[in-house]
Amino acid sequence: MAGLHLIQTYSSDSDEDEQDEKREDHKIVNKLALPESILSWKGVAYNEEVIDDPLDHDGRLRSFKHERGNWATLIYINYTPSDCLHTWITSVLSELPVQGNIISSLHISLSRTLVLKFHWIESFVEGIKLSCRRFNKFALQLTDIRVYCNEERTRTFLGIYCQDEDGMLKCLTEAVDNLLAEYQLPSFYKDSSYHISFFWCLGDQRACLKEILPSLTNSLNKFLAENMEDAYVHVSEIQCKIGNKSFSFELK
Repeated sequence: MAGLHLIQTYSSDSDEDEQDEKREDHKIVNKLALPESILSWKGVAYNEEVIDDPLDHDGRLRSFKHERGNWATLIYINYTPSDCLHTWITSVLSELPVQGNIISSLHISLSRTLVLKFHWIESFVEGIKLSCRRFNKFALQLTDIRVYCNEERTRTFLGIYCQDEDGMLKCLTEAVDNLLAEYQLPSFYKDSSYHISFFWCLGDQRACLKEILPSLTNSLNKFLAENMEDAYVHVSEIQCKIGNKSFSFELK
């Protein structure tokens, strides 16, 4: 009986030791969980494949697949409308034959949406900075309303055309294109039409929107005649957005 008691005692002690070892192993696993700092490289967070759901973006589709190390990039001129012009833009919605959305962040694009590699970012930003130092500040005139559609024909836009009398936008675009060529990135559109997009809708809706362009342009021109300070865009800096990082470059 004493031997049996010793066996039971040993068995109980062994079970407890095994449970203790399991608890210790569990603690070690928890302690060794990979921290966020390890899951990033030079500030670029690691993510598994991103599943892009158009329902999360009002039905919009990505023009290129999200991949780790690829940064969506755009070079542009930021534009902040006055309260009066914003009110005019909002009033236009009631005249449109399609459902869509007002664009909150207005800008004039100087490049396509590009795919930039992470290890290019530093030299790319420096290249834009050097290019901008060559250009003086300038002004653009707002003239009429035009309709645009993206290359995939998944979205249509209404934009206010920006007249480039001095050719400064063309010169800026050429400088940007020369930089893009160094990285074998696509240049801006050959038939560039500089504009401020303020409305977008899904699909190719150019046909029906073109019918109301004359009335929209007349409405805009009437507004600008009464608000001359809103008829011009004064450009003093260029912006570049790379992923979630924004950069500004002052002109001379």
